[in-house]
Amino acid sequence: MREYGGCLPLELKKLNTDFFPGFDYVALNSGRNAIAYAALAGGFKSCYIPYYTCKTVEAGLQEVGVEVKYYNIDEQLMPIEPEGGFDDRALFVYTNYFGIMTHVMQQDIIAEHSHVLFDNTQGFFTKPMRGTYSAYSCRKFFGVADGAYLVGDKLTRLDIPTGESADAAGFLLKAIEAGPNAAYAMSKDNEEHINVEGMAYMSKLTEAMMGGIDLASVNEKRIANFNRLHELLGELNELKPVLENGAPMVYPFLFEKEGLREMLVENKIYVPRWWRWIEESKETNSFEKKLSKYLVPLPITQTYDTGDMDYIAGVLLRHIK
Repeated sequence: MREYGGCLPLELKKLNTDFFPGFDYVALNSGRNAIAYAALAGGFKSCYIPYYTCKTVEAGLQEVGVEVKYYNIDEQLMPIEPEGGFDDRALFVYTNYFGIMTHVMQQDIIAEHSHVLFDNTQGFFTKPMRGTYSAYSCRKFFGVADGAYLVGDKLTRLDIPTGESADAAGFLLKAIEAGPNAAYAMSKDNEEHINVEGMAYMSKLTEAMMGGIDLASVNEKRIANFNRLHELLGELNELKPVLENGAPMVYPFLFEKEGLREMLVENKIYVPRWWRWIEESKETNSFEKKLSKYLVPLPITQTYDTGDMDYIAGVLLRHIK
């Protein structure tokens, strides 16, 4: 029964009704659960994931009883075939690193594997491909507490609960009043909430907030910020990223110099170190270890403009040169 009267909720515009026109999709609570959902709903017994990825992907698959297999990547961010080759019956997850996967890379992956899932959690604006799965993360691109999408041609609906995020979303308001760093501890509590919640459909709060985001504007601003950083830093960047598949999550700057990340943090440019364990693992190759140690994921968030990118690049260049 509908309720009337009482306190007023947030007033959110509804701009988006169909995020992936022409495709079927399921709205879930996290990217890792979107990948696990695909494996579970598709009946896959095993799944390949790259060593160079977040440990939560592995954990999500193991939680639903899927055997996890691994592969390395080369300096073009492409899979290296393991001894004995790939099992073509398994689901093959390819990570769209930093959101800079090209169309050629997509086509090469599809040509080599029968059951492909593109992990687009770092590439929300990368379009899905027919005959594949695609997983997207909301909170890596937008100011929401959780949320993800699994996209495919036709998806099975599983009997799982609907998530709840209101009690853990306070960090979003704190970040507005006191800044992102002041809200960091609360945001970590939110991550723990997602981990404990398990696989669930997207909460009503996140669904409402996602419906009010101007996606075209976000895409445009992120691309402009990416291009400005690449204009200023591209000659020094070992990765040489090519942007042709929508706005990425970050500008991935790879430069072999100790202390870059720490220096940026001292200047209130907060950049993470992804997957520290990679550097110590016996299973990872030298390029993967280099990424773990030296990659600096520079923020290109839509709340910044090209002037902010000039400042970030200037801080970096003063330290490098």
